[in-house]
Amino acid sequence: MSSASAVLIGKRQHWRVAEPTDPSPLSPLPAIIAHLLRRRGIHDVEEARDFLNVSESLFEDPDTLPDIERAAERLASARRDGETVAVYGDFDADGVTGTALLVKALRRYGLRTLHYIPHRVTEGHGLNRNAIAALHERGASLIVTVDCGVTNAEETAYAGSLGVDVIITDHHLATAALPRSVAIINPRAPHSTYGFDHLTGVGMTLKLAQGILRPEFGEEWRTGLMELAAIGTITDMAPLFGENRYIVHHGIRDLQRTGSVGLRALLDVARVTPGYANVETLGFAIGPRINAAGRLDHADTALDLLLTDDEARAAELVRQLDDYNTQRRALTDETLERARALVPAQIPPLILVGEPDFNPGVVGLVAGRLAEEFGAPTAVYAMDGEQVMASCRSAPSFHWADALAQCEGLLFQFGGHAQAAGFRCSMGALPELQNRLVSIAAERVGAAPSMREGVVDAEAQPHELMGPAFQGLRRMEPFGIGNPAPVFLARGMEVLRASEMGAEGKHFRLNVRSGGAIWEAVAFNQQWESGVGQVDLVYTLDVDHWNGDERLRMTLRDYAPSGRPRLAL
Repeated sequence: MSSASAVLIGKRQHWRVAEPTDPSPLSPLPAIIAHLLRRRGIHDVEEARDFLNVSESLFEDPDTLPDIERAAERLASARRDGETVAVYGDFDADGVTGTALLVKALRRYGLRTLHYIPHRVTEGHGLNRNAIAALHERGASLIVTVDCGVTNAEETAYAGSLGVDVIITDHHLATAALPRSVAIINPRAPHSTYGFDHLTGVGMTLKLAQGILRPEFGEEWRTGLMELAAIGTITDMAPLFGENRYIVHHGIRDLQRTGSVGLRALLDVARVTPGYANVETLGFAIGPRINAAGRLDHADTALDLLLTDDEARAAELVRQLDDYNTQRRALTDETLERARALVPAQIPPLILVGEPDFNPGVVGLVAGRLAEEFGAPTAVYAMDGEQVMASCRSAPSFHWADALAQCEGLLFQFGGHAQAAGFRCSMGALPELQNRLVSIAAERVGAAPSMREGVVDAEAQPHELMGPAFQGLRRMEPFGIGNPAPVFLARGMEVLRASEMGAEGKHFRLNVRSGGAIWEAVAFNQQWESGVGQVDLVYTLDVDHWNGDERLRMTLRDYAPSGRPRLAL
């Protein structure tokens, strides 16, 4: 491992090599692993052990969540009295998996259940009166929310007027006027002392399930539940440290041997062998198909798939989801091209673009792509009647939820997290809102860079990452937000072969030589510069599964022909 006092000028962006760290506090780990852990804020051997071993200490005690005892007592009362409990979720993959998880848990607990997910466009996020009234008419005397409810004080009061109690499980920021409910289980509540405040909506339902099921079922309480929690955690872009790391690690293991008819159908249609399921499976195969239903039609299709025990029904539902996902990809690409054309030539500190006929179901995906491409916080909007309906995405340097809270007077509705949020406003308020948001972004993150800068964790040839170093890299998984896959820079690699990949040649594959060995490198959505014989590669080291075999490959983030000028730091 080495460091260079230069920035690589890649084809896509500039790359700065991180400063070296002192590996001695984490001895006897390999120096490269110690360096990577220290860059992730891990500075002593005990922390490193808990992280690498995914220690049970990462899984918090559910009894320390606010109001969970009150929720458990109310659910016990419902079971004793034979009440019907409605699970009220959200239309994204976090809400759908959380709804499925809680329905399964409550049924295991012995409760009669209903479930409800609102339509993304016609109803929107959160509780609404019509849905509450419909659930009341169907016999529900208790509603448990998933991934919503903490901002629904009026709707909760309406439920109470009908004699329907409400238990709220939500991970979004609480408002000043909290709903008057039986319980609000939220690690971010003002009075919370819970040890981890980055759980997702499905993570909250997992903890509630743990609280009510573990006393009766022991460690069997989690059967069929942890895999759902892992899917929702990944798709909601939650940071993969602490309790989320535990959930995803164990959830992937459970998914690899899942008994769920619906999840097996999803793996099959995505052509993923269950035993090889990993974070990429959740983020790029299962998650998008679950999300596609709510983006283009109704999330009930995905929920029904996760709850069914009928293989024929699962086959029918998964075909629908796969069709939705194909349509979603095409619609996203089309909308992205149109939205990109609206971005000013001089990139502002914050991008806000949209058209009345954009599909609300894909504007979040488009915002994420634009934010990545231009390196600026981005909001993309569509129209719902007379209202602007926007989704927002950003890098960690900008906190969307905080920024929207500063503009609350201009908004009908808003919510979300640091990197993903949404809002509604009038078209007349949009210019002033844009001015305020751009000012906030300029103050917090400055002007958008003319070319994005990425960070390389370390300079290392791939052969230098074998043996104990590679074993350490595998133990650092699962990778994601908060624990990104380590990025390396290998200079001066000999190019033996280059070829295009994909029907339209949007990707390429290389065979390169390093340390006497020949390595395969693949690059997605990048063009190869023909005639290059030696190359500097920015890459992650990945395990590729093909026809039942495992092989190592370099996945390229960027490249530059060797010998190009470097920028001195």
